[in-house]
Amino acid sequence: MNNMELFESSHEQDYLRRELGDVVSQPDVAITELVANAHDAGASLIKIIVPNNYNALMSFEDNGTGMTKDHIQNRWLKLRYNRLNRQGPNVDFPDERKALKRKAYGRNGIGRHALFCFGDSYTLETWRDGIEHSLEIAIGSDKPLVVKSCKERKKKGHGTRLTVHVQKNLWSANKIKEMLSLRFISMPDFSIEVNGQKVDISNHPNIVDQKELQVGDIKLNVVIIDAKTASRSLKYNGIGIWVGGRRVGEMEWRIGSHSFIDGRKSFSLRFAIIVQTDDLRDEILEDWSGFKPKSTTIKNVADVLYTHISEKRRELLKDEIAEIKIEALEANRKEFDELPQLAKEEISDFAEEILNENPDIKPEIIQLAIKAAINLEKSHFGQSLLEKLTTIAVDDVEALNKLLDEWSAKDALKVLSEIDSRIKVIETLRRLSGDSDADELHTIHPLMLKARWLFGPEYESSEYSSNIGLVKTIQKVFGKKIDKEAFINSQKRPDITILKDSSIGAQALEEVDEEGIVKVKTVLVIEVKKGGLAIGRDEVGQADGYVQDIVYSDILASAPFVNAIVVGEKIEPKTSTKKEIMDDNGRVIGKVMAVTFSNLIATAEGRLFRLREKLKDHYDIISTEKLKTETLNTNLKLEI
Repeated sequence: MNNMELFESSHEQDYLRRELGDVVSQPDVAITELVANAHDAGASLIKIIVPNNYNALMSFEDNGTGMTKDHIQNRWLKLRYNRLNRQGPNVDFPDERKALKRKAYGRNGIGRHALFCFGDSYTLETWRDGIEHSLEIAIGSDKPLVVKSCKERKKKGHGTRLTVHVQKNLWSANKIKEMLSLRFISMPDFSIEVNGQKVDISNHPNIVDQKELQVGDIKLNVVIIDAKTASRSLKYNGIGIWVGGRRVGEMEWRIGSHSFIDGRKSFSLRFAIIVQTDDLRDEILEDWSGFKPKSTTIKNVADVLYTHISEKRRELLKDEIAEIKIEALEANRKEFDELPQLAKEEISDFAEEILNENPDIKPEIIQLAIKAAINLEKSHFGQSLLEKLTTIAVDDVEALNKLLDEWSAKDALKVLSEIDSRIKVIETLRRLSGDSDADELHTIHPLMLKARWLFGPEYESSEYSSNIGLVKTIQKVFGKKIDKEAFINSQKRPDITILKDSSIGAQALEEVDEEGIVKVKTVLVIEVKKGGLAIGRDEVGQADGYVQDIVYSDILASAPFVNAIVVGEKIEPKTSTKKEIMDDNGRVIGKVMAVTFSNLIATAEGRLFRLREKLKDHYDIISTEKLKTETLNTNLKLEI
């Protein structure tokens, strides 16, 4: 026997249900798919009959093209049939409607078996070309699908009828109408009936605004519905986008990753936005659950919709805004009346500005804001702060409230100033370190000395400083290598020495010995290589020499421990980045470390909890020139 005959594929009994997913477990998805199938079959009408009880018949009948025996075999019974590849993107119509044009919904070939959502078998009746085929289709045990019976008879016309004895997931006719009204906008060439009643939302009595928007070549028909007085059976809010008459995804106050309105606010709880278009088909996910992520087209659409909805939001809530403003001023009437007339006008404008930007704000919040504004009017800096408050976002208001719950404004400013100054140093280094024209003397090196913490927490001490003896030692050690012209220009910075291919900065940490003599305990030497120059073995060896020359200098009154750090654009391969220097007795007298600008910046960002990334918009708008001025002309710490 051939060993290959011993093996054959098989499947679990629940394979088909797992393959079909939500189509056979969620009634709304199942019914939507069945309606979409009728639409793609060129039907002008689908009639849905919904029973009142279980074990009764549910049916979906359309007047589409119907199917031949070959269609049933090669389309209906083929799992994952790829309609787009086999039939193209357009719908085929019966002869009497051949002139019509319609884009098909179907893509993934699973919706046709949606009746399994209501039972384990269903009946397919389909007719065209004078022949009707009737099949009973069930979920099999040996095969995913089983045709339990098949009949054939003569019948005129064309169409398809699907029936199932409902065993589970029965929805009422009203619930199905409600769902379909929000998933299919009625089209002139396609209608839906549920138990004889037409499903249609285009003539909704509570439409308060309708406008056509243009986004490049894309046309959007935007309808705003006021659900405040709508039937309780029509419970919906959010933005819904219909493409070719079918809704994409769910109705919510976001499109993909773009949020519009807080779903808890009054506007979002009252209004629904219906967007109709036929121009976004290429941006839809295969299962119609949403739009493709990171789509530039969808972002542009979202931006235009956001602007339009924000304008309409203020307009539709205009009367409510006026009432809230009056109530808020009345709640602070006594203090308000004590203000000069100009101040009263400013407070009134302030309240109106906040309400226009945040029309959903709670009345008690605007009352507190007015009370605070009145107090600010009485202070020296009140006007400046008031102007800032007029543009503050709702999220920032909440954040500010939480901040002031735990911090005083003064303490918060101290902390933020410290963090901000450090981020700005790193941001300036990021921008200038790769610039071959950057001035090491007046930019890169001073920044390095301000950011000693980059090299480790032990360098945080503010006691590191220039030292006259150290300056003389540095000049003696590097005297032969100093670029004389650069040295003359560097007299204003005695702690930085300019070499031909780099700059050297040194600072000392002093201590008082038992005899009361001030001695240099530790020396931090930072050598910055000029733009583009790499650090190799020779450069590390040179730093080794610097360490020994400084330790054994006859100018300093002591033999300090020397940390030499060489910073450059890159490090050559097979170059040791860390090295300990020992004296003849095996005592460590110094260390050399080689590091790149990029590594320093990455380390710094990690120590600052990636705050630069989280505050990207804040720092991106600051010019490099302004950063240089702020970081080089101010102290690292701001005293308040």
